[in-house]
Amino acid sequence: MSPIQPYNPFEPLTIERIQQLLLMGQPILVVQRFQWAGINNGAGFMATRYSYPEDAADHLSHLLPNEGKMVDLLQPLQRDRLLALIAPTSTYQVYLDSLKDKKWAKRMQQVYAEDVRRFIRSQTRLKPDRNTGVDVNFDFRHGRVMAVINTGTQRLEVPFYDIIK
Repeated sequence: MSPIQPYNPFEPLTIERIQQLLLMGQPILVVQRFQWAGINNGAGFMATRYSYPEDAADHLSHLLPNEGKMVDLLQPLQRDRLLALIAPTSTYQVYLDSLKDKKWAKRMQQVYAEDVRRFIRSQTRLKPDRNTGVDVNFDFRHGRVMAVINTGTQRLEVPFYDIIK
């Protein structure tokens, strides 16, 4: 049996996508560290798009120090630094906060089901309800995928990367 390949539901950031963001009036990005299965440690970034710097500043206020930066695509120096990250010769992987698959949550539940079970058993005190079982939903907040685990009587919210690392 071959191991299951990691699944990343996010769209890679490309030059064409940057041009679309500019046309859509979303020139502000918060680019932050992004950890995920299949991405080398320190080589992943998530870009969250905004129309207004105030919204991006609010996003930044929820991050750890040095976890992310605001990038204004209308500023050539800032845009060029981002373009260097997505260049074909770059060792970095940059994703946009948009999903490439409408059924991403279901696919993540399938691919990472064993990781979730292992996490619940070894890292939590959650007791699944025999009648309702365990329900795992996903929330994307401030550039992070959060797993919301419900057992019927208990609820736990945890960064999804903590489950799949």
